[in-house]
Amino acid sequence: MQLQSSCVFQAKTATTTIENNLFYNGPRAGINFNDHFGGGDNVTGNVIFNQCRESGDHGPMNSWDRQPFFTDLRDPAGSWNPLFTETSRNIIIATYGGSQGFDNDDGSTWEHIHDNVIYGEGLKQDYGGHDSIYENNLNLVHKYDGQNCFNTAPFKDG
Repeated sequence: MQLQSSCVFQAKTATTTIENNLFYNGPRAGINFNDHFGGGDNVTGNVIFNQCRESGDHGPMNSWDRQPFFTDLRDPAGSWNPLFTETSRNIIIATYGGSQGFDNDDGSTWEHIHDNVIYGEGLKQDYGGHDSIYENNLNLVHKYDGQNCFNTAPFKDG
């Protein structure tokens, strides 16, 4: 058994489709984007539950963007900004150590998270994250387990 692994771990790749899967009983996040490289990923139609069973510092969906990458996906002349990662029509249950359905951490950017059903906190975005859209999601918030945070503040201007 691999400790601290994810069902899907993505690093230095772009335009990936993760569609119509069932992810359950994992030790860490169900889907983990190590970086968004060029972006353009599509996560749709998945059911994710019983994740974060051996850790509690993230959610069933986890991402980091600790280093920018220069690609030609957004602009043929090149850009430091990736395409949006689209995450929609998923059912995500944040139990065990998963505080939020989406933990967009460490500068995660260019996320469009919409039309999902999330049991647990919806979104955490911190440490410099920007240019993300979180809309039309159904958030069913459960009783706090002592480590959860409930954040309602908007993103910083710009």
